Formats: sequence, C-alpha cells, structure tokens
Amino acid sequence: MNNAIEVNNIEGRKAVSSIGMTVLLVSFAMLFATLLLGYVVFRLTNDVWPPMGLKRIPLTLPTISTFIIGVSSLFFYNFEKAFNRNNLKMMRLQFGLTLLMGVCFMLVQFELWSSMKELGLYVSGGAYPSLFFSLTWIHAAHIVMALISLFFLVPTLSTGFREDRITWVMNVGKFWHFLGLIWLVMYIVMFVY
Repeated sequence: MNNAIEVNNIEGRKAVSSIGMTVLLVSFAMLFATLLLGYVVFRLTNDVWPPMGLKRIPLTLPTISTFIIGVSSLFFYNFEKAFNRNNLKMMRLQFGLTLLMGVCFMLVQFELWSSMKELGLYVSGGAYPSLFFSLTWIHAAHIVMALISLFFLVPTLSTGFREDRITWVMNVGKFWHFLGLIWLVMYIVMFVY
C-alpha cells in the first residue's frame, strides 16, 4: 500500500513539475515573441536596412553561435538518452560536452557584442543596435540560467538513473532545447533576413 502511495506522489510531483516548466517556457516564449515582434515592426517600417547608414552585422559570429547551440542541444539529448539507459560514462561525457558548448556559446556572444561595438553599434545608438543588444542580452541571461540549472543535474553523474531525478533531467532538457530554438528564430529574423 505504501509503495502505491509513494508512486502516486512521485507521479503527481512529475506532473506538477512538468506543467510548471511548460508554463514557464510559454512565459519566456511570450517575452521573446514580444521583443521579436517589436524588432520586426521596426524593421518593416524602415525603408533602408540597416537604418541611418549603420552597418549590418556580419553573419560569421551569429552562425557560429547557432552551430554551437545546436550541437549543445544534441549533446544534451544524448545525455538524456544515456540517463534513461543508466550509462554513467556516456552521461558524464555528454553532460560535459553540453556544459562546454554552453560556455562556448556565451564566449561567442561576448565576441559578438565586442564586434558590434567595433562596427559603431552601441546600445545608445538608436533602436537598431539597442534591439540587437537587448534581444541577445536577454537570451544570454536565459543561457546563464540554463547553465546554472545544469548544475542541479550533477548528482545524477554519480548516481545514474533514479526515478526521483527524471523530472529534473526532463525539465532542464526542455529549457535547454527551448533556448536553442529561440536562438534559431532570432538568428533567422535578426541576422539572416
């Protein structure tokens, strides 16, 4: 009888946690959608792009960022599979690679911001650069939150698969993959288009 109650409690916590993460991600999606909509409206109302003779941001660093965040998502996906198979060696490898790619993404973002300043694009330089900085800064802040959330998974690297850690792995994975998807949309809308 106690085992049945405990299983129901675990399942209930999983459901609540999953719903909570979904609500959080929908909130973040609305934030990014609002900011991107503002960017799109600004862009469509300007006859010349970039406006006021400002320089266009080269695609090199944003493309590298897109590749890195895509690969990090793949590594985390492999971590999830290794977790479900209780393969500690593979879990550790994929976790480490995910973390490394997350840090590399942030380093490339710092380089992107530096290169924007070298092009004469400053936050105070009007709507065009301030929108770029705002969107990338907000995304970077979420990446930092995701990197911190990865550290909540460190206990699984020594214990392996545990029923009570499934929700943690699942929710961190949702957040990590979500940020990769958001960056892809930002890359297409802000840098490619």
